[in-house]
Amino acid sequence: MNGSGRSELMRIRLKQFRRKLRAAAIVFIACVCGWFVMELEILGVRVLAPYFGSAVYVVMGSVIGVFLLSLSAGYMVGGWLSRKTNSKRTLGVNLMAAGVWLCAMPFFIEPVCDGIFNVGLDEKWGSLLAALVLFGAPTLLLGTVSPTAVRWLTRRASDSGLNAGLVLAFSTVAGFAGCVVTAFYLVLLSMRHTICASGVVLVALGATILVQAAVQAGRNLSSEAEGKTDEQIPENRHSFYSIGD
Repeated sequence: MNGSGRSELMRIRLKQFRRKLRAAAIVFIACVCGWFVMELEILGVRVLAPYFGSAVYVVMGSVIGVFLLSLSAGYMVGGWLSRKTNSKRTLGVNLMAAGVWLCAMPFFIEPVCDGIFNVGLDEKWGSLLAALVLFGAPTLLLGTVSPTAVRWLTRRASDSGLNAGLVLAFSTVAGFAGCVVTAFYLVLLSMRHTICASGVVLVALGATILVQAAVQAGRNLSSEAEGKTDEQIPENRHSFYSIGD
């Protein structure tokens, strides 16, 4: 194999490696969000129990119902946003917004729950409303990740089903891990610190995606500028030699 053949082979392998690394990063983002969705769901029962009781048919049913409803809305919104050209930037903003919400949540749990309790609603509708106010927005934002991840992974229509299964499988396994770890260990720690730490991780992840999107946008602009320059050079030379002639 000559030198040009080796360089071409190295270029192809490097391109394949970057593609696999990109796919792993996308799946990792989906897994992180799957973890935090289940972590927040488990902690949500502990958050509402002091105000509305810990009965399975009341608080737990309210929390699970709100999470299912919010995720379904997030999936729909995420599917719509994934079609946009700036989907990466949008996803970064969504993750940062969810992280900021979690960081601030420990400071407004008590006012929200006390306010809803003082309205006079019974424990069923009171816990449902409190769960919706506290957990609806961040769960919806986290729900936008999976459809976007599937869109990013899909290069051909025939791979869409495989990519959807891959994202759902890995994010669900991550959610299982988050559920077990939270129920067995994290629930014993400070709820305020656990929620705030989760928010910080989401903010950092969203900021990383935004930075990467900005870098990629800069590269695209640079490539477009170089392409325009290359196109203009022959015209300028042609004009120059035409004048000389």
